[in-house]
Amino acid sequence: MKIKIKFKSIEHYDIKITFHKKHKYLQNTNIFLYKKQLFVKLNKNFEDSIKSFIDFIESLKENKFYIETKFLDNKQISKLLEFLVLYSYNFSYKKKNYKIKVFYLKVKNKELLKKQLKVLKNINLVRDIINSVANKATPKKLVQWIIKELKNTDIKYYIKSKKYIKKNLPAFYDVSKGSINKPYLLHLKLNENKGYKKVILIGKGITFDTGGISLKPSNYMSDMRLDKTGAIIAFGIIKTISELNLPYEVHVIIGFAENMISNKAYKPGDVLETRRGKTIEILNTDAEGRILLADLLEYSQDNIKDIDYIFDFATLTGSVISAIGQYSCAVIGHNTLLKKKIIKAGKKVNKLYVDLPFNKYFFEGCYNSNIADLTNIPTSDIGGGTILGGVFLDNFIDKKYKKNWLHFDMTGVSFIKHNWEYNRFGATGFGIKSFIQFIKML
Repeated sequence: MKIKIKFKSIEHYDIKITFHKKHKYLQNTNIFLYKKQLFVKLNKNFEDSIKSFIDFIESLKENKFYIETKFLDNKQISKLLEFLVLYSYNFSYKKKNYKIKVFYLKVKNKELLKKQLKVLKNINLVRDIINSVANKATPKKLVQWIIKELKNTDIKYYIKSKKYIKKNLPAFYDVSKGSINKPYLLHLKLNENKGYKKVILIGKGITFDTGGISLKPSNYMSDMRLDKTGAIIAFGIIKTISELNLPYEVHVIIGFAENMISNKAYKPGDVLETRRGKTIEILNTDAEGRILLADLLEYSQDNIKDIDYIFDFATLTGSVISAIGQYSCAVIGHNTLLKKKIIKAGKKVNKLYVDLPFNKYFFEGCYNSNIADLTNIPTSDIGGGTILGGVFLDNFIDKKYKKNWLHFDMTGVSFIKHNWEYNRFGATGFGIKSFIQFIKML
């Protein structure tokens, strides 16, 4: 369902929506339509009330709705707006003529809700981009899409393609070699040189992941458009920070590439070299994300000075789902207080982050190679695959920044195939709301 929100009253509408704890029409049902008024029962779980009337409205031909809010408090109005925008979201390539349904709300705290609406719209934007399938969202097409979305913001951008990447980010380039679609490096900048705290967001942007020569099972492969989630979430965060005029200098470093099979693809047994010359023995070509991130981490520290925080976002390991389930995001790093802040920020917006702590013994020989500085997958059998993904990335963080770096593994929470909260199918946009809360705490 395509919708628009307008914060004003209206005299001529198709249907008026009212909420009631008790009403004669709602004795045996949660929703009742009488003439031009839709009565909605206020259940103990307000989210269920909202979803009930949205489900009902989707089947109606009417397109203009007035929502009466006089029986709702500010918290309920905020929740109503959230679910109107996010629960009504639908992504599909089916040929349908969706008519836009317009919802009118008369509210007192209009300016606050307008800010909330900006966040919600960006969540749906990143959902659209992440959900877009590989043939319609190649590295080049994604760069073009993002640049188009930046037109009305203060965000500056720099684009580098194959020739630059091959010379300056060689490990990133090697990951991309198997595809006919060229890799792209995208560097977004906001509020540069204004004296604000400097925050670096790094995103894994594998637009499709076959696993390379270490081929994925076919039943896992069709959803691999989700492997660009980290990059798109990083973009969504900087766009939202810009539109809310938050006082932070933000850099987003994104690497877009496909991990494909061909006679040019990198192979198990190859030794790749990162930007700074660190060598990586490839034991599995399906562990490509960490190789891409290694070069992006080195690039960011080489090109941006006096960094306050570095955060990377990636769908890095499938094992994170077994570790913490599908409704949470793993956070990994050396700074316990910093991890507690993102966990607290997440709880404020009903999003869960789980601290997966480093163990000092994880750093002892887990990536030993006989011919290179390290391997790209663990050579030990101690388990903890998600944490060990963070251990790998730690090799590419300068010592002075180790306490200011966090790694977010969002594999499980980024994409779902069943109803969860206001999500129905596909990309969730997880990370936008919670990170806006988090950055205000830094």
